Amino acid sequence: MPTRRSVLKATLAAPLLMVAGTGQAAAASHKVRIQSMSFSPSKLKVKAGDTVVFENRDALEHTATALDESWDTGNLRAGKSATITFAKKGEFKYFCRWHKNMRGVIIVT
Repeated sequence: MPTRRSVLKATLAAPLLMVAGTGQAAAASHKVRIQSMSFSPSKLKVKAGDTVVFENRDALEHTATALDESWDTGNLRAGKSATITFAKKGEFKYFCRWHKNMRGVIIVT
């Protein structure tokens, strides 16, 4: 007859086995801070399926907009954020619509 401890141990181990057995890594979340009129980091490497949170810590309103306009965070007021999921591999250059000198790149592998 199983003990309470053995049942608990098996129950806790089961989800770990299911995740480990899939062979796929879980998607990760990354942050890009918008502060002092720049994106930080300005160059970020992520994996396909990962998300990037663009967080405005500046007093001014900003956007993060793909050069090819395939994605856009929309206007981010101070303290606001937006999340973009990068499903495809490639290099995605972006800028702020209001401050054209603010530029960055997301490299998806």
